[in-house]
Order: sequence, then structure tokens, then C-alpha cells
Amino acid sequence: MTPAAEIHGDKRLPAGFRHTHASEEARAIAEAGMILRVQVGSGVHGTSINGQDDRDEMGICLEPARFVTGLARVPRGIDGATAEVEFEQYQRHTVWDQPGGLANRSGAGDLDVVIYSARKWCRLALAGNPTVLLALFIPDEDVVYRNRIGAELVDNAHRFVSTLAAGRFLGYLQAQRAAMTGDVGAHTNRPELVAMHGYDTKFAMHALRLGVQGSNS
Repeated sequence: MTPAAEIHGDKRLPAGFRHTHASEEARAIAEAGMILRVQVGSGVHGTSINGQDDRDEMGICLEPARFVTGLARVPRGIDGATAEVEFEQYQRHTVWDQPGGLANRSGAGDLDVVIYSARKWCRLALAGNPTVLLALFIPDEDVVYRNRIGAELVDNAHRFVSTLAAGRFLGYLQAQRAAMTGDVGAHTNRPELVAMHGYDTKFAMHALRLGVQGSNS
């Protein structure tokens, strides 16, 4: 198997926001320590529709030792001068910049990006989380940034994959089905598609993609 190559693309992230995991300090940590950043979601699976979909990205960063040991924390968003949280990720949706802020739903041309701390990413990956494991199998054309450490991580993808992922895939699919069928406490968030087609067609596409991805894993 050919070793993963370094890809030195853009590390810049959207500016901080009033979201728990979107302080300027968290952004600086994510940018400085970034080892991997990739496109995920419908764009990487070939199911996006040009001009109609947002872009989803995910990455991993190495945070400074003081955050690993718990000696330092970051503000809770840009308004969290006195409230602090453990650094676990930098999460930013550009649609938040529009009127409505955090309540907005991403659409065409929007960027949704999350950069996990290496500790949180490893915790999720070793538990078989399909979403974070995907970052290790992205083709080079959908890699935004990957340095030497990120390439080494990709080359060791087999050390993170286990049968635990099967149960997680099935759990996700059951949750998707519950949301589509309107089971108690579960629902989708695209009423316009339900009104037009009788069900949330985009949600159904995601469920189908998840099933295919799981069966091929």
C-alpha cells in the first residue's frame, strides 16, 4: 500500500463565534496544531448536488501539553470571557454569520467544519464511531491539509478500525429510521421536503449512504 502523502493546503478556519466550541483561542489551537483536514459528508461520497449543498469538513489537531494535562482551558465562545471549557474541538458553521445566528440551517455554499483534538478524536475512533473513522479513508483529492503526522496517522488506520464500528453503524441507521418514520422523540428537520415528497429525501439519502459505507467497511 502506498504511504499517504503530505498535502499542505489551507489551514485557515472561520473566525470565532458565540458558540461553546468556537472561541478565538480554540480556533488558534486548531489551526496551529492541525495535522489533518478533509472533506466529509455528501461531497466526498459523490451524492451532493452542485449549487444546492453545503460543504462539510472535519479535522484533527494536536493541542499544547497544558490542555492535555488539564492545566489550561479555553473560553466558552467569543462571549465566554469568564466561562471556560476543556478544549476538545473547534466547531464553526459559516451560516451562523447570517441573521438568525446559531438557529440557521446550512445550505448551498455554506461551510460546516469541526477540528477535533487528537484526544477526543482517538476516543471516538477507538469506540468505532463511523463519522470520525471516515477521516482516515478520504481520497487525496478531498484532503484539504495533511502534514507528516497526519499522513502517519492515515497509514495506521488499521490500528483504529474494529468490529465495534458495526454496532455503531447499526445504531446510527436505527436512529435515522426512527427520525424518518416520526417515532416518539425523533424527527427530521426538512419539512419542505416532507411536504413535497412525503418524507425527508435528503435524510433518506444519508441513511442509504451510511448503510453502504457500513457494509463496505
